Amino acid sequence: MMASSALAQTPVALRHARAARSTTRPATHPGTRPATQAVPGVHTGSGTPDHTVDAAPGEAITVSATRRRTTTHDVANSVTVLTGKKLEQLGAQSYEDYIKLIPGATFTPTVPGISTITFRGISTTAGLDQGQGTTGYFLNDIPLTEPGFAIDIPNIDTFDVARVEALRGPQSTLFGSATLGGAIDYIPNQADASKWDAAAQSTIDGMPGHEVGYGEKGMINIPLIKGKLAIRGVLDYRQDPGYITNLGVGRNTNTTYTRNARASVVFTPVDGTKIAYTYLGQSVQVSDDPYSEPQALGDYTKQRGITERVYTQTQMHELRLDQELPFATLSAMGAFLRKGQSSYWDDTPFFGQVVPGLNSPTYAPQDGDSKSMYYEVRLASHQHSNFTWLLGAAFYETWKRISAPVLTPGIEPALAGIYGPGLASQLVSQGDDWENPDVAKYDGTEKSIFGEMSYRFLHDFTVTGGARVFNMSQNSSSELGGYGAYLDYGTLYHRGASTVSQTSALPKFSIKYEPNRQVMAYFLLSEGYRFGAPNTNPINPKYPTPAGTKSDSLINYETGARFNLFHNHLVLEPTLYWIDWSDMQTRLSRPDGITYGANVGSSTSRGFEFTGTWFTPLPGLSLNVNATYDDAHTNHTITEAFGTVIAKGSQLASSPKWQFSEILSYQSDTLPLHPLFSVVHHYQGSAPGLLGNSFRIGDYNTVDVRATGTFKTRIGTSSVSLYVNNLNNSHGVTMGYINGAPTLDQIYLLPPRLIGMTMNWHL
Repeated sequence: MMASSALAQTPVALRHARAARSTTRPATHPGTRPATQAVPGVHTGSGTPDHTVDAAPGEAITVSATRRRTTTHDVANSVTVLTGKKLEQLGAQSYEDYIKLIPGATFTPTVPGISTITFRGISTTAGLDQGQGTTGYFLNDIPLTEPGFAIDIPNIDTFDVARVEALRGPQSTLFGSATLGGAIDYIPNQADASKWDAAAQSTIDGMPGHEVGYGEKGMINIPLIKGKLAIRGVLDYRQDPGYITNLGVGRNTNTTYTRNARASVVFTPVDGTKIAYTYLGQSVQVSDDPYSEPQALGDYTKQRGITERVYTQTQMHELRLDQELPFATLSAMGAFLRKGQSSYWDDTPFFGQVVPGLNSPTYAPQDGDSKSMYYEVRLASHQHSNFTWLLGAAFYETWKRISAPVLTPGIEPALAGIYGPGLASQLVSQGDDWENPDVAKYDGTEKSIFGEMSYRFLHDFTVTGGARVFNMSQNSSSELGGYGAYLDYGTLYHRGASTVSQTSALPKFSIKYEPNRQVMAYFLLSEGYRFGAPNTNPINPKYPTPAGTKSDSLINYETGARFNLFHNHLVLEPTLYWIDWSDMQTRLSRPDGITYGANVGSSTSRGFEFTGTWFTPLPGLSLNVNATYDDAHTNHTITEAFGTVIAKGSQLASSPKWQFSEILSYQSDTLPLHPLFSVVHHYQGSAPGLLGNSFRIGDYNTVDVRATGTFKTRIGTSSVSLYVNNLNNSHGVTMGYINGAPTLDQIYLLPPRLIGMTMNWHL
C-alpha cells in the first residue's frame, strides 16, 4: 500500500528528511515503509536594566513582552534583547549567529529558510513540525507563525536592525498561539525624519576546499519633510558558500542565496500621532538540500542525480497607527503576509522500483503558498501612576495550499503491463505523475481579546494579572488521485476533510520585588497554547487512527532575579523554571508506516538559566557567560494501539541538558583604529532529534573569533573586520533522519570552518 498524500498531516518523526522539510506524505513504495527512526549590547535576563555600549543602564528599551515601550528592568519575565550594534560587532547575520547567545534557546539548522528554534526543550521534533510549532516568530509584533503548519520560517537578515528580542517561556497572553516555549521578535529600524542617514556593508568569505561567498548590503534614510515624514530603504544580498559535494552531479552544490528588501515610511503629522508603513520581502534559494550521507559516503557528501533545490519567500505589508490620548496610547495595526515554498527532490532511494522491473528515478516537486491577514488594536495606559493597564483584541486568518505530485518517467507503460492500458492511463497523469492531484488546503482563524493590569504597592512590590480569551477554528482538506489513491484507497480519487474549533482562556500572574535599582526579583505564572490539527491519513481498518489532535497547552512557573553589583560592573541573572505540558501533540507511527498526530499525555521541563556579565577593572575588557540546564522529559509511557512505546522519562527533542556560551571581548578607545577583539565559545549538549528516537543531535563545541578596526573619514565612519567562524572545525550534528540503511540516512552537520572579511560604512 502506498503512503497517503496527507500533506499537512504527514509526520516529521518517522520518515525521511523530505517529510520534515515539506510537510508532505511519507516517502514509501509498495511493500516498503520507512524505519522508525550579554556583553555590551546584549540585554538579557529577568527583565532588569542592562549594560550596553550603545545604551546606558536603565535607558528605555522597547520590550515586546509587555506590548508597550518600557525598560527591561520593568518586565517580570525572561527576556534577552540583542541590539543592532552588538549584532554588527559580532558579525551576526542570521539565527545561526546569535541564537547561541540566548539562554534556554536551541537552534537546529537544517535547510535555510525552514529551520527551527526551541525554547526550554518544549518540542517533540527538532525539525519542522507538521502542525503548528511551539515557538512564535514575529516581525514588528506581527506574527509570522500562522495557524496550522508552516510554509516557511523566515530567518531575517539582521542588517540595519534595531534589535532582536527573545522572550523565554510561554507568551500566549499577549502574543497568541504557537508561543508555548517562547517567541522571537525582530524589530527593524524605522524611518527617521530628523536626519539623512546611510550605511553599507560588504563581505567576502570562504571555506578552505569549498566555495567563496560574498554579501552586499545598503541602507538609506531620507527625511522628505523635516520632522514630519521620512522614508527608509534597505537592500541586501548574500551568497553563502556551498560545502556539500553532491557526487551525483560532481561538484559543491548547496550555495545559498538570500535576497532582502525592506522599506519604512513614517509620518507624524502632529505631536502624538504616528502613522508607519513597514514592508519586508525576503527570499532564500538553496541550490541543494545541505544534508550529508556520512555512513555511506562521509561528511559533507551526498549522492543524488539532481540538485535538490529549495526556495522560500516571505512578503509582509504592515500599516500601523500610534495615537497618544490623554489617558492612554492607542495602537492599531493591520498586516498582509504572503509566504511561499518551492522545492524539488530526488526520492529515488526511498521509492526504489515503484513498479517491479521499472528502474527509473522518482522525483518529488512541491509548491506551497499561504496568505494571512492580521489585525490588532490595543490601549495601553500611561505609566505615570501605580496602576497601569493594557486592553486589546486581535484577529488572524490564514489560507494555505500545498501541491506535491510524484513523478516517475516510464511508469505508465509499466503499469499498463500490470493493469492494462485503459486503467493505466487513469492511474497516471501527463505520462509520469502517479499522484495527481496531491493537494492539501487549510483555512484557519484565531480571534482573541487580551489584557493585563499592574499595581505597585508598598513602594517595592508590583503585582500583575492578565488573561487572553480566544476562539480558534480551522478547516483542512486533502485530495489524492492516480496510482497513489488507487493503492491507498482502492479508488482513482480520494478527498478527506476535517473541521476543528475551540474557545478557551489563559491566565497570567506575576509579582515583582524591587527595593532599589541594584536588586530585583520576581515570580511568574503563565500559560501557553497552540492549535490542534486534523489527521487526513489513508484509511486502513486494521489500524484505526484518531481524527486529529486537539490543542495542547502548558503552564510555566518561573522565578528570577537580577543583581547589579559593584556599581554595575558585575551583573548576575539567575532564573528557575518548571513547565507542565498537557495534552502534548506528537507524531506516532502505525505498523504500515503511516504516521499520525495524537495527544499523548503530559511532560515536564524544569531547568535553570544563568547569565553573568563582568566588566573587568581593565577598561574595555568584558566577559559574558550564559549557562542553561534543562531536564525535559515525558511523564508517562506513551503506548500506541499498535504496540509502539515511548518510555516514561524519555528526553524531549531538541532539549540538551546543558548549554553554555561565553563571550570575551576587548575594545580600546586609546589605541589606533580603536580595535575590538571578541572570542565566542558555544557548547550544545546532546538531545534526541525526534521524540522516542535513538538518533541524537548536539554534543559539540564551536569557537568564533573576530577582530575589528574602526576609522573616521570625511563622509562617515568605516570599519574592517576579520573573522573565523567554527575555528575548531567541528562537524557537530544539528539534525537528521535515520531510515534504516546508510544510503537512506540524511544528516545535517555544522558548516566547516569559515574565514572572511567584512567592511562597514556608516554616514
